[in-house]
Amino acid sequence: MQESINKYTSKITEYWKSLEKKKKIGIIMTSIFSFLVITALIITLTRTKYEVLYNNLSLKDMGQITSKLDEMGISWKSSDDQKSILVPADLKNRVKIELATYGLPKEGYTYMDAFNDMSWTMTDFDKRQRLKKAKESELASVISEIEGIHSAEVFIDEKDTTNFILNSEENKTTASVFIVKSDSRQISTDKVSAITHLVAGSTNMRPEDVRVIDDEGKLLGEDNQESIFSQDLFLVKHSLENRINEGIKRFLENIVGYGNVDVMSSVKINMDSEKTTILEFAPPIEGNEEGLIRSIEEIEEHMIGGTAGGVPGVDPNTEDYQMLDDTSSRYDRVSRIINNELNEINKEINRAPGQVESVTVAVLINSDALIDGEMTPDKEKEFIDLIYAATGLDTKNVQVKAERFSSQAIERIVEESSLNWQLIGIVAFVLLLGLIILIVYLRIRAKKAAEAELEKLMEQKSAIELEVADLDFEFEESKMKAQIDKFVERKPESVAQLLRNWLNE
Repeated sequence: MQESINKYTSKITEYWKSLEKKKKIGIIMTSIFSFLVITALIITLTRTKYEVLYNNLSLKDMGQITSKLDEMGISWKSSDDQKSILVPADLKNRVKIELATYGLPKEGYTYMDAFNDMSWTMTDFDKRQRLKKAKESELASVISEIEGIHSAEVFIDEKDTTNFILNSEENKTTASVFIVKSDSRQISTDKVSAITHLVAGSTNMRPEDVRVIDDEGKLLGEDNQESIFSQDLFLVKHSLENRINEGIKRFLENIVGYGNVDVMSSVKINMDSEKTTILEFAPPIEGNEEGLIRSIEEIEEHMIGGTAGGVPGVDPNTEDYQMLDDTSSRYDRVSRIINNELNEINKEINRAPGQVESVTVAVLINSDALIDGEMTPDKEKEFIDLIYAATGLDTKNVQVKAERFSSQAIERIVEESSLNWQLIGIVAFVLLLGLIILIVYLRIRAKKAAEAELEKLMEQKSAIELEVADLDFEFEESKMKAQIDKFVERKPESVAQLLRNWLNE
């Protein structure tokens, strides 16, 4: 074992002496850097993550809770404002349950506390104030559980009732909610609406009478819905442009090489909402333009007339004149009204804001990466067709141009690439060195184990040989004794004579 160690040690020493000074310095610096990186990773990955256990605690509650945590043997931290306690994330729920059994924290005012504080000497106003305080505390606790909200405070302004009939002032209860966000993200409109309805439903008021204010001093609600929506659309626009830029760039780098393409896109989003109502009439039967008959109204008029006669029973005293023969007259009129029934189709189309209207893309290619350093019309058309096929964009909105990239940009790209390869080489060297050390250690340990096993086998072999020798000796003695017993049984007289002779001698 010792010889193997000395052998590997001498080989490593000889190899180290054969290296140049520059390489020795590089190996030493790389090893130190790798050790620091590995140490930092171990510290980062094994570091305990703390989460907030309670917020807005009084100093009395802080002291009682921390004392109880020390008794339980649980590590804790306090915030900078000395109002919050942080515990390990994996123990948060268990600690809350155990502290609740001890009645901690005690300063959180609840309905039970309000009822316990009441006495027969207390006025109605004091009772209402305690109940209001309990309600505010309960609502703030519920709102703080919403995702994205770190803490909340609720203030309810209850107007006093009056018995005066001629009271011009409107007694209306209002409420305000102050929230502290857990991160930089804006509170969505849905969450603000949920908070206002929660407070309004708990205090018998309208949601319009509830105001929500964040820690940046912004009034949240329907009034700033358009502002929040505009911010969301801007984030969507920025994200979509980045996806288009990165996608086209990676795609074209497969053709012209890494660092020889730059892409800039612009997405136009329609912020207007549109509502379209369409009223259509169509025949119920396809191919029939008249539709179904709903009602028919027909009117017919017929009239027949003859020559005029004299007064009955009286002879006319007028002279007779020769007149033309006048035949009888006839009048006919037919009227028909048909009401047809048509299908009435009402269509209402709502187009939400945020529709992508157009996308423009500008692609800049390094001319040094092209054949002959020139962008021909055919080559430009090929690039445009590739971009269109890859993204589905209109080719009219794609511009491709070839220019020579500045040397500083190329050097920066090459430098970044070389740094990446250097980092990869360092990591690979550290891993290889660790693998070699592990192999050497495993071989030394295996050899040591083999030698110990061999020694054990040799000891076992020696013990077995001794046992076999003892067995052979005992076997010979047993065999001789058996032969003597058999001889005595067959010839006892001869044995007796032999014994007498031995005794005489």
